[in-house]
Amino acid sequence: MPGGIQPGTVATDEAARTLDKHCKSRAEVLRESLLPRYNGRLTSQVKLRLDQIPNGKGACQPDGHLWFWDGELIAVFEAKKQQDKGNAIERWYKNNYICRKISPNVSYVTFAVGEGAYADGTIGRALSPAHDFGFDIYEPGGNSCFMNKNGFTAEEIESIMFHTIKERIEALS
Repeated sequence: MPGGIQPGTVATDEAARTLDKHCKSRAEVLRESLLPRYNGRLTSQVKLRLDQIPNGKGACQPDGHLWFWDGELIAVFEAKKQQDKGNAIERWYKNNYICRKISPNVSYVTFAVGEGAYADGTIGRALSPAHDFGFDIYEPGGNSCFMNKNGFTAEEIESIMFHTIKERIEALS
């Protein structure tokens, strides 16, 4: 049997859909409340345009938007769900690489759920090389991954997103 996603199947389940929905909805809530407060200095995008991607090829559409301060990419929020086997989490590196090429000091925050969402699980092992300070802590201007096998509430996601954006703005102001 060939690997990968088989015809007629999808690579998502209820936990993945919930995490994705929370990241997208909380990004919209923050967009509505924060953008007017900063008079055009803070902006967000759902995905990068080709002219923003190095060499103009590829795609980057993180689940919780890309956030810019005075045109500089300051924060990105990604949602990942992974069982304790497989390699879906390894695709994380593409978006992270593109964002770091654009802005080396971007705070790249990942919310990880599922059976593999622990330090020695599939997600922890796959992302460990890119998370020098470990997991479940915020690393300003670096990679942060918050893991919970059972998922996050919308409020938990919004709080982490808000504090990340606020910290980046304060660090750059």
